[in-house]
Amino acid sequence: MPIIFTKNALFCLTVSTAFGLSAWQGTHIFADETQAQITTTRRVEIIQPQQQLPPPPPQPHPLLPAMKIAGESYAFLKDQVSDYACRIVKQERIDGRLKPMEFMDAKVRHQRVVDGRYVQRPAIYLHFVGPEEMVDREVLWVEGTNGGKMVVRRGGTRFEYLTLDLDPAGDAALQYSRYPVSESGMIDMVRKLVDVGTADMQYGECDVQIFDDVKVDGRSCKCVQVVHPRRRSVFLFHIVRIFITKDVPIPVRYEAYDWPAGDSESPPLIEEYTFQDVRLNVGFSDAEFQRNYREYKFRPN
Repeated sequence: MPIIFTKNALFCLTVSTAFGLSAWQGTHIFADETQAQITTTRRVEIIQPQQQLPPPPPQPHPLLPAMKIAGESYAFLKDQVSDYACRIVKQERIDGRLKPMEFMDAKVRHQRVVDGRYVQRPAIYLHFVGPEEMVDREVLWVEGTNGGKMVVRRGGTRFEYLTLDLDPAGDAALQYSRYPVSESGMIDMVRKLVDVGTADMQYGECDVQIFDDVKVDGRSCKCVQVVHPRRRSVFLFHIVRIFITKDVPIPVRYEAYDWPAGDSESPPLIEEYTFQDVRLNVGFSDAEFQRNYREYKFRPN
């Protein structure tokens, strides 16, 4: 009988060891790509007392079975997917408070390089369909344009036509999201998972399970779950899971939990993201990533 998860999922993956790379090489595996937009939450580099650190990693590390999954997913997204459309469902805890679930329709473009020349910039357009106070909000970001800023139409029930240019990584934008909009796509999620997973590979206290027959929105997936049993200064999450579809290796859901306050309490949700109704290689026009596109409601410059 298939395992059906009703929650969403995250797992912090790493590809470096899977391909015989050192930890240093693993952190530089994406060095050939533009990384200016990546502002993923990092570990604070503070020397910790020895008793706060986990034990050294076992050999082989339990994360190794997930390496092939991570490598295949990233390679597929990078080499086989030019763009895609989907609905993104997300819920995040910001400043200690769990926000309501948000629903948005997305158009996402990946970077493309032909003969050493950039022929397509990374870009994303979001149109919010819920909750009510965010309905009709629009967000557009294209790397290297508009001074690096995203265009935001407020939407909702008050001042809905207000249109602003905002820094995706600025304080104003990150009041409402844990990550910049420039990191909202599936390939960005894999990058972040690789980053965190590479760091986690330095330590033990990492329990890994792989479920091979899991359904997400009716699609067959592999689910990789990682648990760090004890709160440690070097770990970002208590439980993380990721769901990778079997027909094509794309991550369609992930979630992360913090450590519970007590033994009788459930782990509190930190963040969860689901990519629904994914359509790959749609072939969006350049016009669909411009603020004056006929179907968008941004106010003109």
